[in-house]
Amino acid sequence: MSSSSEKENSTTPETDSRVRQFHTRSRTGCSNCRTRRKRCDEQRPQCYNCVRGQRTCVYAPPKIPLRERRAQQKEARPWDQMPWELEQTPKEIACLKKTNVPPRLSCLNHDTGFNKLAVAMPLKSHELFQYLFESSRTLKTTPKTPGTEYLARMIDNPCALRSAILMAGMHFSFQFGDLATFESTFLYHKIEVMRVINRWIASGDYKLEAAIIREMATLAFTEACHGELVAAETHISGILALIETARPDKSDPTRSDCCSTDRELANRYFVMSYVYITGLKSLLSGICRTGGHGSSLYAVPGRNLLKLSHTWHMSEAMENLGLKLQAIRLFPFFFSPLPQGARLNNADGQVIINSIRDFTAAQDHMFRDTGIETADGKFEGFWRRGPASRVLGEYVTAHIESISVPGKKEENPDMTPSSFVGPWCGLTIASVFYMQDVLGALEYVDKRIHKYAVTLLEHDVAKVLTSKDTPKNEAFMLWQTLVGLIASLRALKDNELDRGLLSARQFFEKALKQQSTTLGIVTWSQAKGTLRRVAWPMGTASREFIEELWEKTIIGLPRV
Repeated sequence: MSSSSEKENSTTPETDSRVRQFHTRSRTGCSNCRTRRKRCDEQRPQCYNCVRGQRTCVYAPPKIPLRERRAQQKEARPWDQMPWELEQTPKEIACLKKTNVPPRLSCLNHDTGFNKLAVAMPLKSHELFQYLFESSRTLKTTPKTPGTEYLARMIDNPCALRSAILMAGMHFSFQFGDLATFESTFLYHKIEVMRVINRWIASGDYKLEAAIIREMATLAFTEACHGELVAAETHISGILALIETARPDKSDPTRSDCCSTDRELANRYFVMSYVYITGLKSLLSGICRTGGHGSSLYAVPGRNLLKLSHTWHMSEAMENLGLKLQAIRLFPFFFSPLPQGARLNNADGQVIINSIRDFTAAQDHMFRDTGIETADGKFEGFWRRGPASRVLGEYVTAHIESISVPGKKEENPDMTPSSFVGPWCGLTIASVFYMQDVLGALEYVDKRIHKYAVTLLEHDVAKVLTSKDTPKNEAFMLWQTLVGLIASLRALKDNELDRGLLSARQFFEKALKQQSTTLGIVTWSQAKGTLRRVAWPMGTASREFIEELWEKTIIGLPRV
């Protein structure tokens, strides 16, 4: 009896120590943890269990029950919904069959268990990235803008890869008229970008400012891809709000900390978004006006705008479409993080100025033939014949060629820069202001966005004028100060008491006087001759106010 009791007592502790532990399984954990019935911490791109066990961590694409999906569609906003599969049409299947798998990606495409990419690639992510890869094989390259190898390098960087996939969706929609079979893939990565932005903002890390702005700029481009111009401008306003919040004295880019690479990069993301939305808004307005679809873009649904644009390009402007697609292929390079230790230098704007000159000359030719300048005539010369899309790609190329990486040997060290060298933001903004206020070829955007663009131009012009080490193109500086003054006065019409705009106007007036003195010119006739060394129209229609502005600033009474 006692021995039996002792035996029971001896086994009790052992039994207690072998009690099975139960864990809650996560339905959204990685495939390995779910298969092995382990609790997953759901960290991306690799969870802790997979890192510790040296396993490949793969997450299955999200699945939403049909009942929940229908409920979401009734009241949720677009970014609250999860993507779903779309049916393929024969045209889309044929398009995908033509796409060859790049060698470096072929081993990643067939077995997701060996997916080594930086982010999860569910749905048709591989095919969409491969589509961009293949379309970039025909891209015209320069020593600083390589072909497809720059896309191959992006597979190791989560932000760069996701941006490239979204830009691939943009390219596909412009080429074929809609996203079609890639709709769900595009929406998935768009939602993931939003999650990244929210997580970074919640962290409160000011060092992430440039990275957040880069992702927000990517979202602005994706909204434009759907023809949602209001949403795109909202994202740009969000970029501006973030810039102002991050700076102690709000929107003043002249502080010393604004000279850092991150701050310059943030400003470039803002400017590129501003340029693209301005151009797209102008293009779609012209298509609607000339096609009899009304004068208001906001009365036409976004998807209809995209279809109208595609139809117009395919029937009337194939050359323009080719240039636009070539520019979009470069966008992933623009939105990829800089290499370690890279610097942003001044940009050479020679090719940009050449494109502006070509359009100005075409407009002069039309004015000589007809004696008038019409909105439809400007649309014909600027959009149908291609200068607008060509200059878009040149903005990106100028940015790429302004990047220098320590230790990297220049392939063309003997290449002599042109006389149109200066800060990329200022050069780009001045060209946009010229096309808006002097040529009348571009639409205006949100007033707050325009104001910050004026402030950035003021900063960059001041930087060049005060520099004693760099030779200046005085005619180019005269051109920039004049278009800056015109743009600041336009902004002041809506807000006469804005201190920032008043300060900008005073700066440009003073700089214009300084340049006229340096060049030894007084009359408007002399000024036009100098401005044509950069770009300036021959005609005077609707530009009398510029002559009056010159005479008031240079010849008239001193500024009060």
